[in-house]
Amino acid sequence: MKKSAKLFFTLLFVVFAINMANAQIQPTFNLTASNFNFTDSIGNGGNDAMTFDIMILHTNLAQSGPFEFALGQYYFNFDGTSGVTPADYTYFLVPGTTTFTNVLAVPRNPTIVNPDATSPTGGSLRVNSNTVLGTGNGPIVSTSFPGTRVSQFKLKKKVGSMPISLNFMKPGTSGYADTGSSAWRLALPNPFTKIFAYVGTLNTDISLQGTYTVETGGALPVELASFTAVSNRNTVTLNWSTATETNNAGFDIERKTVNSTEWTKVGNVAGSGNSTEIRNYTFTDRANTGKFNYRLKQIDVNGHFEYFNLSSEIEVGVPNSFDMSQNYPNPFNPSTKINYDLPVDGKVSIILYDLTGRQVANLVNEVKTAGYYTVSFNASNLASGMYFYRITAGNFVSTKKMVLVK
Repeated sequence: MKKSAKLFFTLLFVVFAINMANAQIQPTFNLTASNFNFTDSIGNGGNDAMTFDIMILHTNLAQSGPFEFALGQYYFNFDGTSGVTPADYTYFLVPGTTTFTNVLAVPRNPTIVNPDATSPTGGSLRVNSNTVLGTGNGPIVSTSFPGTRVSQFKLKKKVGSMPISLNFMKPGTSGYADTGSSAWRLALPNPFTKIFAYVGTLNTDISLQGTYTVETGGALPVELASFTAVSNRNTVTLNWSTATETNNAGFDIERKTVNSTEWTKVGNVAGSGNSTEIRNYTFTDRANTGKFNYRLKQIDVNGHFEYFNLSSEIEVGVPNSFDMSQNYPNPFNPSTKINYDLPVDGKVSIILYDLTGRQVANLVNEVKTAGYYTVSFNASNLASGMYFYRITAGNFVSTKKMVLVK
């Protein structure tokens, strides 16, 4: 009997030990709506669109180990006193804005829902949950502030400008089941915000382990005093000044053609960190023929950002005459650039020769439309020495020399 009892308690201890070994502390997280930006997306003079990011940050790595994301769904309530009628708006994800490593983790099908039994005075913004990811396939959520960006969301008014006050994005931080502190839709009758993770290999609802924040207010990290631009031929010089800066990491300079919706980063200028004095900045861009919009993407040290748009369009016209510049840098090793101008459409050829007159490279050989161009050349396969490059475009011929020094 004693042996049986001893065996029973031994087995019980082993089972307990195995369960303890398999037990894992659930990850905790912050889910934050931030980086709110109001823009005039049509150009009619009023702010008709709002974008914001949803960020998820893992907050207890030392206790839980890496947070493998399994599934998420994201819902907000808004109240009708803000003058928002859901039928007047569209709601969508901005393509390419997620930082999830697995695209299947990205939410889908954003919708605006009219007032219902769970939000009778307003409505809700809803994004359906992503595809359930199998263990080992889910992205690992970042532990570095501000976290992993789920995606950027855009709410756009179909006609006219947004209300001055958008009460449905009430700022604040909520714990789960707290429906009053912020706009997050938490623990109301379905559907509501949920986050799932793999705890060990088990897909687990960890929604109760999170805090939920909406960051819409507060002073901007940078107060812009001026933002202007001047153009000379195809050179656009942007100048801006700041009155104050707080934790300012710097500015990305972005450009788009006036008929496009896609912005392209063309450069970056470092910020001054913290300052209460006027700080002046400048950036020079080389653009081809066309009409362009420019904006600054101010980024603070925590990764948050704000946009500042240039108020006027910049037009780069067609060159008045043919031209080809001296390559720069010169001497060079191993790469250099050559600018050339075309006042009319036509066939262009730029050929590189060595001192004996032997052709060693064909840099350009195609039909081009009128405009300003830059060709880059890597001479890593050539020996040091002097070379000549010649452009032929219509009746225009010009030859210049370059020096490669290795």
